[in-house]
Amino acid sequence: SAGAQCALRTAEEVAVRMGLAVSIAVVDNVGNLVSFLRTGNACVTSIEASIRKARTSANLSLPTKALEDLLHGGLTSLLTFEFISPSQGGVPIIVDGVVVGAIACSGSSGDDDETIAKAGAEAVAQSA
Repeated sequence: SAGAQCALRTAEEVAVRMGLAVSIAVVDNVGNLVSFLRTGNACVTSIEASIRKARTSANLSLPTKALEDLLHGGLTSLLTFEFISPSQGGVPIIVDGVVVGAIACSGSSGDDDETIAKAGAEAVAQSA
């Protein structure tokens, strides 16, 4: 979709500007992969990690950092759910107050991953 391509393109631009090799995944509102990109020589583990973060964010309608914070706060039961990735870097894509999907980045620090993903999500929100 045009929104997914907009999110991916913007996120890639930010990652390249930051000099980071990462994987970026965009999913629809139920977590189906819509678009994906691996920049430079991003580590292969970042591929699955970015997809899982995006699915988690779309399915729960929240940034994955919220789950990472809960995990750090002691809610270790989050680790028992195979479908939840409590790792910073996934954010929902919200258009007119509705979660239409999510974008996630993996391969760098959590803060940088989230910065890249947020740029993609915000680009879609602004173009809608």
